Amino acid sequence: MTFNYPVSLNISQKRCLVVGGGKVALRKIGTLLEAGGEVLVISRKVLPEIKKLVDEEKIKWVSQEINYELLKNCFLVIAATNNRDINRQIAEFCQRNSILVNVVDSLEESSFIVNSYLKQGDLTIAVSTNGKSPALAKKIKSDLSKLFGPEYGLLLEILAEARELAKVHITDESKRNQFFREIVTSDILEFIQERGLDEARERVKTCLLSY
Repeated sequence: MTFNYPVSLNISQKRCLVVGGGKVALRKIGTLLEAGGEVLVISRKVLPEIKKLVDEEKIKWVSQEINYELLKNCFLVIAATNNRDINRQIAEFCQRNSILVNVVDSLEESSFIVNSYLKQGDLTIAVSTNGKSPALAKKIKSDLSKLFGPEYGLLLEILAEARELAKVHITDESKRNQFFREIVTSDILEFIQERGLDEARERVKTCLLSY
């Protein structure tokens, strides 16, 4: 199986179902919640950490082994049980019904995989080894974290604000592009680290108004 179409999904307020209640399921639940998904868990038993999320009303839990009616209405499904047959059945159902599915113990039965990723604010850098070496993906992610620190997330925040101002103050598109190239190739990242967000924001605004 080759996963060669990198994509970022908007799962905000979309039902995401996790079948399973163990450690792998807990990890998958965490990433789905982080991305804003509405998480439903199906499992006869769940870890105390998962039950805590249920009690805090962060996720919903159905104490069953499997429920195909619930699967029908999901945006994506993660099969994370320790039962090979159940995971296979879930994969087959999802494939028949055109539902995105990730099967934790079978790349061949999955329609998508979740890449290792580094996130700094709105900056997301994903690393894929096509499922061949999670350990290598983890190492690359660690290496990237040393190159792309929190200042990149702050810079993106500033650039998003500058983009709206630039639409008003720099009507010439080529000059707008020139302005943004000037900012991102300057020492703005070091400036953010040394002087902070507010001063960096003012510096970018001053540069923008000079165009």
